[in-house]
Formats: sequence, structure tokens, C-alpha cells
Amino acid sequence: MTRIKTITYQPAIKNKRIEVIVTREIKASPGKIFPLACPVEELRWIPNWEYELIYSKSGVNETNCIFNEEQSGPHFFEKPLTTTWVTVLHDPDKYRILFQLNPSGKAVIRLNVEFREVGKEVSICTWHMIFTALDKEANSMTDETIRVKMELVMNFLSEALKHYCETGEMLK
Repeated sequence: MTRIKTITYQPAIKNKRIEVIVTREIKASPGKIFPLACPVEELRWIPNWEYELIYSKSGVNETNCIFNEEQSGPHFFEKPLTTTWVTVLHDPDKYRILFQLNPSGKAVIRLNVEFREVGKEVSICTWHMIFTALDKEANSMTDETIRVKMELVMNFLSEALKHYCETGEMLK
């Protein structure tokens, strides 16, 4: 005898979700750029970068690496917040990295970064960020405010990385 039971699910709360993609050309190979997407190596090219490494078997970025920082939370929410980063995917063969950020339970932010060679010592870097609000405060922000903050983060990171790769110096 077959029994069929119907289960009714409530729809998910309609939390705000915004996606932004930034693409930048960098005059360097993906092999030179990719290792710099690491909390340890970011000390070389992100001005005022500070982090706390929570977990890494190798001591540098890898799949399942976890670290905290205090810079991005205040940028998005204009108050002191710790953001925990988890490296969900670290693929040096395909020059892809996927981070999941959690700024103190206010949002989940996915950041997918990919480096693709387009010429000799020239790469296209694609930064794809998805912001999903988790609380009332994050949901009350306007879409445009979130979009602008996302663009600022990705433009700053991509410009700082480009500057470092092309000059060997940190952006001032």
C-alpha cells in the first residue's frame, strides 16, 4: 500500500538580495594574481588591512580557511561589526575563489572572484558579489545604498590589486 502525505511549506521571508559584478583588466598573469587573494598576502596590497586568522591548515588561504576582519562591516552598516569570511572554494587550477562573508549576522555576502588570462601577462578579473539581508536593519537599507556600497568595495579591491600587480606597490 502506498501512502502519500502532503507537506505544505511556508514561503521564505522576503529578504533583500542584490547582485553586482565588477570586471577589471590587470596587466599580470592569473598565476601571479591568484595567490594574492589571501588574507595573509592582502597585507601587501590592501591599505590598512588587518585580519585574525581563525583556521587554515597551510597558514594561507585554502578551501575552508576562516578569518575575521573589522573593515567591511562598518562600510556596509556604518558601525563597528566583525565580518567572518569563509573560503568556500579555493581553486588555483582554474584561478577561482568563492568567499562567504557574514557581517555579524546582518547579511550573508557571497563574493566570487575569477581571474582569466586574455593575453600575454594580461588578465580579466571578475568580482561577483551577492548581498542577502538577514535582519530588519539590512532589509531596511535601500537597494541603491547596498548596490553603491558593494560597488565601492569591489572597485576598491580591484583597483588596489591592479595597482599592486602593475607597480609592485600598495595603493596610497
